[in-house]
Amino acid sequence: IFQLIRLCFYYPKVGVPLLLAVCAFVAYGWYQKHKNKDWDSGPPVQLQWSSSLEDLRRVDPDFSQILFEDFVFRLYATAHRARGQAGGLDALAPYLSIDARAQLTARGTAPVEGVVIGAMRTFRVDLPTPEAIAQDPEARVHVGIELEANYTTGAPGSQRTSFVVEHWTLSRRHDARTRPPSASRTFPCPNCGAPWQGADTSGGQKCAYCGEIVDNGRFDWLVERVTLRHEREQPPTLTSEVPERGTDLQTYVQPGLDAHWLALLRDDPQMSDASVIARLQHIYITMNDAWNAGDLLPARAVLSDGLFDYLQYWLVAYRQQGLRNVLEDMRLTHHAFARLTRDRWYDALTIRVWGTGKDYVIRTHDGSHVRGSRSRERRYSEYWTLIRSAARRGAPRADANCANCGAPLIVTMAGGCASCGAHVTAGEFDWVLSKIEQDDSYRG
Repeated sequence: IFQLIRLCFYYPKVGVPLLLAVCAFVAYGWYQKHKNKDWDSGPPVQLQWSSSLEDLRRVDPDFSQILFEDFVFRLYATAHRARGQAGGLDALAPYLSIDARAQLTARGTAPVEGVVIGAMRTFRVDLPTPEAIAQDPEARVHVGIELEANYTTGAPGSQRTSFVVEHWTLSRRHDARTRPPSASRTFPCPNCGAPWQGADTSGGQKCAYCGEIVDNGRFDWLVERVTLRHEREQPPTLTSEVPERGTDLQTYVQPGLDAHWLALLRDDPQMSDASVIARLQHIYITMNDAWNAGDLLPARAVLSDGLFDYLQYWLVAYRQQGLRNVLEDMRLTHHAFARLTRDRWYDALTIRVWGTGKDYVIRTHDGSHVRGSRSRERRYSEYWTLIRSAARRGAPRADANCANCGAPLIVTMAGGCASCGAHVTAGEFDWVLSKIEQDDSYRG
């Protein structure tokens, strides 16, 4: 710096332009750094960082993060819809404590619909020590979950859409085990699996079929409490320009990823980097085509149930406001593997994808422009998580045929192949997209 200043003093025609160039370079670097800094445009509360669930396998070798997250997603949406129905929460008594049901009821009994979870993070995992288990055979595992969600409350004509941040604390006995995956989307007795019919006895909720008290975390996860951290009225924001952020941030890569990936390839020699990326491209094209057509059903085969519901919510939101989001000339430019987790039931592969294309919104009645650009492409990146059954082997398909029977794949709303009836939307036979996370909020 000193030499540059001297140069400006003795040779201003050279030094001054050089100094201006250096200042411009520093300013641009500062702008880029802060433009891509992790940010959140949501609640005025401090969001939690994610904690790993891997340690749960110390007490439950069958634990699956995929199954656990699906359980929490479904329970959250079902519980909020149920609080708007007389006695609705009683049907979930084996999974919601008395306190949790009271906390949900206190939020109001107006009808609830359109429950969509935008983000879910595990911020707390407490495992009992061997000494604690020896002293108390019923010692519990505790998990804290932070959820960001939208839902609509009220009767037609007086509805309002809210954005919320909630903390859910779940627990179960340390020796409870994860159950095998099921295509059922219900909440049966956590012990015998029968449709829930119970009675509130002095000892708790008792199943009418097996006679066990089941609202105590002995057999499955129980929500102990629900804490509302933030709530604001916020209709879906569809017409405002949202700057793309995080595209140039460094990729979060799981330590030991290469070793995990090589182990998967050894277990399934027919799979390769190229075949997985071909499947990814197929999912990308299928999903974008369905979105542009305003009908997600053709993409049902490549999306998990939860992600399908999430995308459907936004598609309906555009339609209700007389708008259409157009994705034109969309394409993936490059990718990077970020994370691979494997458990007894599922393999989950997270890939960071970079893409570009024209992304704009028009009014459906006259085609007038609302936001975005019809001519300028928009660069972006996201983290996509694909899941597949751990028992499945073979090269991924990059076509629209059923991976089970080979017939052209038409998927029912229940997630089954219309030809062979096999359920296909939970990764039973091939990789499906289960999660899309923004690069500025992904935490690995």
